[in-house]
Parts: sequence; structure tokens; C-alpha cells
Amino acid sequence: MTDNDSKNIKYSITKYLSMREHSCHELLKKLTAKGYEKSLCEQRIAQFSKADIQSDLRYAEMIVRSRVAKGKGEQLIRNELSQHAIAPELIELAITEQDIDWDALASDVAHKKFGSKPAKDWQEQQKRNRFLLYRGFSHEQIRALKSVR
Repeated sequence: MTDNDSKNIKYSITKYLSMREHSCHELLKKLTAKGYEKSLCEQRIAQFSKADIQSDLRYAEMIVRSRVAKGKGEQLIRNELSQHAIAPELIELAITEQDIDWDALASDVAHKKFGSKPAKDWQEQQKRNRFLLYRGFSHEQIRALKSVR
């Protein structure tokens, strides 16, 4: 490895982080795809993390805010963050810091998609349930919606 590679990695990380937050996993994936040595990339990413320039917590918070704004449920958000190798305690912290009422969000998403009319039959109710499950809402949140209707 040359000193030039180290500078290029530093430049690339800086460029990526200037656009938006990235997880360590995401940065490593992008840098190794460019052909840089994995161990050198890990060292550089660790330096950025230590200096608090890169933060998995800030990345997780950004994802939570973004997905909630799009009407996604807690399970979908947790799965997405897990796929980015975010530590479970950081996922929990990012979600609890936002203080989200998941039942209200599920209700808003259902109302936006299906309106205020109740399902006309069992099949339509199942279609609505599948939609909400696909969006990442739990069975309990979906059942709570049924009692409101």
C-alpha cells in the first residue's frame, strides 16, 4: 500500500460523508469496491469514527427519521439498520430517541392508503394487513387498528 492510497481513501471518505451520513459498513463496502485494501480502509474509517466525523448512531438516526417520514414501520427500520451492521444498542437508541407513536403512524399510513372506509370483507382486510406488514408494522399494531375501525 502506498501513501497515495491512504490519501485517496481519506479523500473518498470525506467526499462520501460530505454528501450524507454513512455507516462504517457502507463506507467499507464502497471503498473496497473501488479496489482499496480492506485493512487500510478499516483503519481510515476508524480514524474518522474516533474523531466523530463518522457516526453509526447519527446514520441510524437519519435512517429512522427518513423511514418514519415515508410511513415505514419499526420492524422494517430495524431490519434495514441491521443489514448495515449497526450495533443493536445503537438501533435501540436511535429508535427510542425519536419518541415515535408507532400505532398512530400505522393508523396514518392505513388511512392514507385505504381512506376511512372499513374493509368490505375478509379478503380486503387481509390485503390491508399484508400491506401494513410489508411496511414494517407489527401484528399487534395492525390488530390495534382493527379495534379502532
